[in-house]
Amino acid sequence: MDKQKSPITIDTAKCPPCTGQICIGVCPQGALEEGKNRKPQYVAVVQCTKCGVCVNLCPAKAITLNVGVPQK
Repeated sequence: MDKQKSPITIDTAKCPPCTGQICIGVCPQGALEEGKNRKPQYVAVVQCTKCGVCVNLCPAKAITLNVGVPQK
C-alpha cells in the first residue's frame, strides 16, 4: 500500500505488541485489524474518515494523521 495515499500512518517500530489493541477497538469505521506481531494494520483504508480517535488513544503515539490526504 502506498503510504502517501493512506489517511493515517502506523509506525510499527513505536508500536509494541499491544494486549489491549485500543486503536482497533475504537475505530468507528472498522478500518483496522490485528496484523503481524499483534500490531494494527489496515483492513479497509477507504473506510477511514480521519476522525483521529486511534491517534488520540494510542498509548505509544505510534499513529499519525497524514496531512494533505483527502478525507473520504
